[in-house]
Amino acid sequence: MKQSDLSHLVQPFHVMELVKQANAMEAQGKPVIHLSIGEPDFPMPQPVQQALIKAVAENQTRYTAALGLPELREAISTYYRTAFQVTVPAQQIVITSGASTALMYACLALINPGQEVMLADPGYPCNKTFVQMASGIPRFVQTREENNFQPSWDELAREWKPHTAGVLLASPNNPTGTQLSITAMKDIVQGVTDRGGFTIIDEIYQSLCYDSAAQSVLQITGAPSAQWPLVVINSFSKYFGMTGLRLGWMVVPDSLVPAIERLAQNLNICPNTPTQWAALACFQSDSLNICEERRQTFKARRDFLLQALPTAGIEIQSTPDSAFYIYAKAPFDSERFCRELLEKALVCTVPGKDFSEHRGGAMLRFSYANSMHNLELAVERIRRFNLQT
Repeated sequence: MKQSDLSHLVQPFHVMELVKQANAMEAQGKPVIHLSIGEPDFPMPQPVQQALIKAVAENQTRYTAALGLPELREAISTYYRTAFQVTVPAQQIVITSGASTALMYACLALINPGQEVMLADPGYPCNKTFVQMASGIPRFVQTREENNFQPSWDELAREWKPHTAGVLLASPNNPTGTQLSITAMKDIVQGVTDRGGFTIIDEIYQSLCYDSAAQSVLQITGAPSAQWPLVVINSFSKYFGMTGLRLGWMVVPDSLVPAIERLAQNLNICPNTPTQWAALACFQSDSLNICEERRQTFKARRDFLLQALPTAGIEIQSTPDSAFYIYAKAPFDSERFCRELLEKALVCTVPGKDFSEHRGGAMLRFSYANSMHNLELAVERIRRFNLQT
């Protein structure tokens, strides 16, 4: 069967090959430590679990509106008001089947064939695929470690071309675990708007920050509008620990809602209904208290690795202040290093090839979504491995 050109553009995650190998080694009884997949190691909060069970038991399993459950859209609106002091009308909030679906909707609604969209390098590898699915062209802008691997408007402006449609950025960012400053956010959104483009900001790690309060680009712009052609993406996966339930949201200008609704009706019908009812419990005080305790645990893990990895021979070139990743320099070719580290030291990490067109061969990503005991053991294994190589 002849496959489409698009199917050949979509690249696999290289990390998944390592993870498959790691899983096979575990099945043989080998004690592999995973510092690879970007998934919280905590279960979703107990109140959310109970709400999910209740939703199924009460047969809340029928289709909702394509844009999502009205009660959940209102709850997110309230969350923005209480947590970030921003007024975001519920009608501008769209519930989606995970942040990936939100990113896909945004790209399909905003990109015309042949238009370029600027992406930060390093960055989340699926972003280029979302652009390509809309027949757009991803254009990677290399960032620098001295800027914590985040772009400035000056860097983006130098790369802006007549056929550039906009930018798609993440703050906090995967794989670097760093954020744009409020000043940088403002400069970028203003600069892109002045050029007649759009800005998509992925904020799915928004509340997993450690050295300052959580922030949103909406604190600068207010709700997206004709004045601020902005789409903000978020998710229940990371902070709320609901990865496998696939639920996210997007905040869009009023003028974009009808297009997003048509896409949602045709491509997804509606988000998972029981999960939407369960997500309402995320905003209860007891759930938020649990999530805050876990954020402090992540911070302690980050602080440990920032001190311990350099003593094990791993050079860290930037300071991660959010998410649960550390982006570091590999002692030698990162793909070979990660493979040998898994085979010889039983530690599974991620080579930078998945995240960077420019320096992927030199970098790797550590995820600290694992217990402190396992992190300590992993560092000791890495130290011994580097001494032997």
